Amino acid sequence: MNQTVETGCPFCGTGCALSIECKEGAYKVKGDKSNPSTQGDLCFKPIQMAKALDANRLTTPLYRRDKKEPFHEISWEDALAILAKNISSLPKEALYFYLSGQLLTEESYLFTKLIKGHLGTNNVDANSRLCMATAVVAHKMVFGSDGAIGNYADIDDAQVILISGSNPAWAHPVLFRRILARKKAHPKTQIIVIDPIYTETAQKSDLWLGLSSGSDTMLYNAILGELYRQGKCDLKFIDRATEGFEQTLNGAINTPFEKAIASCELSMDDANRLVELFASNQKIIGLWCQGLNQAADGVMRNLGFINLFLATGRVNKEKGLPLSLTGQPNAMGGREVGYLSNGLPGYRDVRDSSDREVCEKHWNLLKNSISPSVGITITDAIDKISTNDIRFLWVTCTNPLLTLPDVEKTHQALISDDLFLVVQDCVLSQTAQLANLVLPTASWGEKEGSMTNSERFIKRVHPFKSPPDGAKSDSDIVCSVAKELGFTGFDFTDTKEIYDEYKMLTKGRMCDQSNQEYTTLSYQWGGERLYSNEVFATASRKAQFHPIISSSPILNINEFVLITGRTKKQWHTMTRTGEVAELLKDEKEPYLLINRSEATAMGMNEGDITIISNDLGSLELPLRFGTLAPHHLFAPFGYPQTPINKLIPVINDPFSFQSALKSARVTVQIKAFKKQHPSCSESIN
Repeated sequence: MNQTVETGCPFCGTGCALSIECKEGAYKVKGDKSNPSTQGDLCFKPIQMAKALDANRLTTPLYRRDKKEPFHEISWEDALAILAKNISSLPKEALYFYLSGQLLTEESYLFTKLIKGHLGTNNVDANSRLCMATAVVAHKMVFGSDGAIGNYADIDDAQVILISGSNPAWAHPVLFRRILARKKAHPKTQIIVIDPIYTETAQKSDLWLGLSSGSDTMLYNAILGELYRQGKCDLKFIDRATEGFEQTLNGAINTPFEKAIASCELSMDDANRLVELFASNQKIIGLWCQGLNQAADGVMRNLGFINLFLATGRVNKEKGLPLSLTGQPNAMGGREVGYLSNGLPGYRDVRDSSDREVCEKHWNLLKNSISPSVGITITDAIDKISTNDIRFLWVTCTNPLLTLPDVEKTHQALISDDLFLVVQDCVLSQTAQLANLVLPTASWGEKEGSMTNSERFIKRVHPFKSPPDGAKSDSDIVCSVAKELGFTGFDFTDTKEIYDEYKMLTKGRMCDQSNQEYTTLSYQWGGERLYSNEVFATASRKAQFHPIISSSPILNINEFVLITGRTKKQWHTMTRTGEVAELLKDEKEPYLLINRSEATAMGMNEGDITIISNDLGSLELPLRFGTLAPHHLFAPFGYPQTPINKLIPVINDPFSFQSALKSARVTVQIKAFKKQHPSCSESIN
């Protein structure tokens, strides 16, 4: 049957809406022009993805008691019984669950209800911990709640677009095209990029500030201090709508402006231009992503960036605002349902007794069923697996073996004989290959639900094909396990019933969607901009400045800072995009990006095979030349044959517990000369 189905993209958090033309088993992917967020635009990844829908699919549960033995196929009935038995046989503190920002909202909600409500443990985290936890904490500290305060339309009339720690040309291409469209229509619009790497985004900017990685907080403090010295802070706004400015300013003016800028390895001319822009009345929209989030001082970087907007009264349509970019398609929806270790649905918190009570009543549970203790995060869970404190791990729709820091440490934990590892996925990922039990799931294009994008816009996701025989939706699996465990409240007949139950927990909350109808769901909660009346979600109803600690790391001799990130065409660990020839073009193998001058000084040429190493191990990568801040390198993550996170130590931000994936220290030496490959002079954050 020929038909057209509207759905959503399964990749980044931009939230592109898709229109799928289905004809005789073939699928043509187009943009959905009716969607207000992306207006019919889309990048090449979803266009090509329909070609790989059936590649390497799992269709039967796989099981082995001993991880050293081969898998054998089992029935779903046996798989559910084995899973339930392993859960019920262990104390709840020995259980752990690891979810994904690629799950649909309804699926994440069911997991939250099962784990935090019925099992009574908060030992659950999601891969949002690796990408968005820092931005979440910063938003809560400043504004009182998670949730981006602006929307994409703010790009369309911005006079200055400031991009820090992000390469949207690769990571959020539809948004970047919107930025370029604004520039084309209004050539005086200025695009400013702050990034240690001269990315494709930087190449198309008016100004690239190639700061030294780790000196972000020094730069933000320096700019704030200089704005104050020049009398360019919006003191009226600061007085009526904020708190904490004086203490924040004291920290910002400790280091003289010239000295601070020099420590960032930037020119005074470039720094002064940034000061002039914030001192002007131009509308500035500030975009950021993993370059600020995936850092040992990530929350400080976020706060420092946001401080510049608060200090100049930029939290509105007229003067601009900071807008965090989300990494995954439904990390926002997952946070709304509370799938991180401290959350509950409707932006509630397990530490709040009234929040727990609301959820307990909604789920027909006894009082105190929900634990008030925040669960441990995923990197701490890996440690507790190693000490045998956690003996059960259920991983859903993510591949932590390659994405967590210190790959070898993660590998040793996952292969432990004392750990029962369950992996729920549509393909046999590297993590799934280490499991005791593998549950085959439906994939993108085969499931019904909803997702929330970076600008808080919720859209429906409709299936346009049937899953292969034997694969089940994530919702079906969660409900089946819950019933196997003897729990009630999981007898849903469709995803509408799940959403209708969930949405009532958002009533009266920041992310309220309680009045929305599922069949017509197309909604931006909070309106175009949050806090337009300058009333914030903090206890005092004022936005909060926070003093930040300036830093400017010093490298040892012969050391480089290794920055990791995505490639342009591939997605995360390549389990799906790696099956599409068009997306593999020029990206079949990983590489190491270095400044030509630094490579030449070490006797290296483009194409040489290098060995990069530190105390955690070593990897071999072919060399490519690019433009980076001095003593910086870039290598893409996600290539199974050279897992770059093998060299990334477990160092987490003290507030968000997000891992620092972009600041490992390594040395480089040559192994062999000249391997032929396509030249590349770009990279990504």
